[in-house]
Amino acid sequence: MCRFVAYIGPPVLAADLLYRPRHSLIRAQTIHAEEMSVTVNGDGFGVGWYVPELDNEPCVFRSIKPAWSDLNLRNLARKIFSPLIFAHVRAASPGFRVEEVNSHPFWCGRLMFMHNGVVGSFRAIRRKLLRQLNDTAYDAIMGSTDSEHLFGLLLNFLRDPFGEVSCEELVEAVWNMLYELSNLLIEANVREHSYLNLCVTNGTSIVATRYTTNPNAQPATLYYMYGKRYYCDGEWCGMEPTYGHPSAVVIASEPFTGTHSDWIKVERNTMMVIDETLRIRFFPIELPFERFVAEEVEVL
Repeated sequence: MCRFVAYIGPPVLAADLLYRPRHSLIRAQTIHAEEMSVTVNGDGFGVGWYVPELDNEPCVFRSIKPAWSDLNLRNLARKIFSPLIFAHVRAASPGFRVEEVNSHPFWCGRLMFMHNGVVGSFRAIRRKLLRQLNDTAYDAIMGSTDSEHLFGLLLNFLRDPFGEVSCEELVEAVWNMLYELSNLLIEANVREHSYLNLCVTNGTSIVATRYTTNPNAQPATLYYMYGKRYYCDGEWCGMEPTYGHPSAVVIASEPFTGTHSDWIKVERNTMMVIDETLRIRFFPIELPFERFVAEEVEVL
């Protein structure tokens, strides 16, 4: 399992998200994640951000180094000033290589994608998944992870990832990706469960999920906080409250600021959508694979 952070709002320094908070993604969660059984996330990292003044495509920096020891990341974070930032630290699933192309976030055209979790029995569906992809989606997959193949499957449901992709088009693509994954798992007669905390952006909106197919387990944790402005004063970081429409939203695998009460846990098996206006919506997720496994258990 892994840990990630996503931010959207007025431009902020990446260092204020990744280093300065008391329980930040880089300083703390890489070596002592509190809400996962795997506490060390040292199998690489990645940071992606947008500079709208230049273009609509993300810039991504990835490495196989442990994030806590990478001086390049520390120096870059002091100068990355962006309205939308993704960051991810990786704990590689057994059997998946620690290579730069396997570090998150993944990107294609205007889109970025990251994942915390695992696709159950991924190798049983990999070949059939790849056969379904169009050329753009197929060529976007550079590594071997289940996560990047999920991204490829998502891209397969978009007309043009290099063109303008609206929030609603992105939401529809995520739904289609989840249902197609469910169908692939059923067709392959898979019994192993999947854990799918996903986060994808088109540069102006974010779609995230907290989900597992396992009815007897909780998905990996996912939280969010919102307000008028995200700020840091020394190690004390937080969100300035708002009594109206939010201007900034942070999504994180676990809270990283000093005030835990600022954070709200995303409900089990839920899709969270933050659109271009920063309106936040939630939708329940239920996939056919869940019923398929439940029926198999009843037969046994």
